[in-house]
Amino acid sequence: MLKDRLSLADEAARDEEMRTTLSTCPRILDLIARGPLADPDAEAIVYLRSPRDPAPVVISNDHLMGAIKAAETFFRAQGIGHDDAVAILLPACPAAIAAIWGAAACGIAEPLNLLFTREAIIAQLNAVKAKLLLAPPPGMPGGLYEKIEGLQSEVPSLRGIVIAPLDGRIAFDGEVLAPDPAWRDDYGTCTDASESGRIAVMLPTGGTTGHPKVARLSNRAMVASCVSSRMALDYRKGDRAMIPLPLFHVGGLFVGVGASLSAGATNVIGGPAGARDPAFVTDFWKLIESHRVTHSGGVPTTLGALADIPVGDCAISSLRVTAVGAAVCPPEIERRYLATWGGSCVQQVYGMTELAGGIAHDVAGVQPRAEAVGTRNPMVELAILSQGKLQTGPWPSPVGELLTRGPQVFSGYVDPKQTEDAFHEGWLRTGDICRIDADGFISIMGRAKDVIIRGGHNIDPRTIEDAALGFPGVGLAAAVGRPDAYAGEVPMLFVSPQPGVIIDQQALADYVQEKIMEPPARPRTVAIIADMPVTAVGKIFKPKLREIAARAAARELLRTAGLLDEVSVEAITDPSRGLYLRVEAPADKAAEAKRLLQQFPVKVELAE
Repeated sequence: MLKDRLSLADEAARDEEMRTTLSTCPRILDLIARGPLADPDAEAIVYLRSPRDPAPVVISNDHLMGAIKAAETFFRAQGIGHDDAVAILLPACPAAIAAIWGAAACGIAEPLNLLFTREAIIAQLNAVKAKLLLAPPPGMPGGLYEKIEGLQSEVPSLRGIVIAPLDGRIAFDGEVLAPDPAWRDDYGTCTDASESGRIAVMLPTGGTTGHPKVARLSNRAMVASCVSSRMALDYRKGDRAMIPLPLFHVGGLFVGVGASLSAGATNVIGGPAGARDPAFVTDFWKLIESHRVTHSGGVPTTLGALADIPVGDCAISSLRVTAVGAAVCPPEIERRYLATWGGSCVQQVYGMTELAGGIAHDVAGVQPRAEAVGTRNPMVELAILSQGKLQTGPWPSPVGELLTRGPQVFSGYVDPKQTEDAFHEGWLRTGDICRIDADGFISIMGRAKDVIIRGGHNIDPRTIEDAALGFPGVGLAAAVGRPDAYAGEVPMLFVSPQPGVIIDQQALADYVQEKIMEPPARPRTVAIIADMPVTAVGKIFKPKLREIAARAAARELLRTAGLLDEVSVEAITDPSRGLYLRVEAPADKAAEAKRLLQQFPVKVELAE
């Protein structure tokens, strides 16, 4: 029986546990070591070299932690100190996990987005002044090594490229790292309180090439994130957590790996490509059965794909928790996934890179609320900025931008100028327009900032707009998210021509595709409009463009289903409710139309 909400006593106990853990675990390694110290011989990682690997690599807690210690020693020998960055361009595998935590122990680990182009990687390395770069061997799927071959001449700080295998071995430059038993006398025993504030991980977020935005995460922030996820997702000793998200994402690194290892759970890695591998999706329920997985999840697009895979005769009763994050899960995707899985609920995680993970979760044992993303994590403070006033409770709140402060908040960007706009009177601005109900559940109404989230990838619309403005004759350009049943939203580009100019739409589309180096940022649709909607002061009014994009996407979906002749739809932005679709349909088509449109992460209402 699920509770309706956490009691005040529950919240107080969670806050106290967080305070105690933060005081006893100054470093992220001190927290992670808790699970392995309690049972060194238990399995830490089950690594499948492909989703159908008949003989996965199994690594014990003692072996993994010893390898992390050996990786730390390796990096120290290469001259890595507290202020030095080690960039890691590796998919999820044992060597990547050891490298990230080993680098965090002595310096700063920066896991890189595997979809970055060569130019974006160079920009990231220069932004953080990376001293080492880890990459797979040549000839591996994805061509990661080929992206970075010979780039040392373009990154003055880089001392070398270290090769790490994807076959399950924990090795650097061909030498297997012998587990160092000294980990037991170090990790979990630190008493240096200054380590808490040390930057140990940096993660790219937002811009990638011309002006990279890199978030600096302290040990304290990472510990707080992992403890919050361990509590909310109910990781326990002996659990087996599937890790479908990449390690350059806070969901994979902290909500997944860090939180689960600290609880004594086993990480099951279903292949280096994770959920991006079609075989992973096709065989998902078989993997749950064969590896007795208790926890899984991913982004909404992954759940949508899994919902279409029949369980068949797979025994999946071990699966206790499905978490979803990176974007709000559309109700229709959640409904379909639950119908396939048979579980009681999907647990939403809400957060961002700048928070080292989530600041709100649906908590195990508490009934999630429709269209909400859970309640605050321990020691997290929330506020709503509405009409220039900061509301900090009691709740319910007005609709406004969600702000937060607490131990999980990052230590600013690498570029201090980028940090200035991130805070308001000491509170981190999330950029999300939210409402908090009387019980503390947070509902996201929209986004104040214009970032486009495509299947978990954060896209800065300026990347698209700047590219379009380079095309001859373009006067104004604006990119917004267009609702998409698979990716949540995809970029849509609007341009208006300079006076007297006729723009060739296909030529513009081709030009923009060529200029934008990051594939997820390339717009799915390009629209040329005579007059760009603007505010009274001449600023482009993106809410109107989002309405146009949402209506176009909805009409396309209805047309594909053969309903457009009978069903009409309008996209409306309400100041208190955000963007929603208003549908008019005959009585016998209304339910079908609403269910179809609920594939989008946009509210749908039937006209009276």
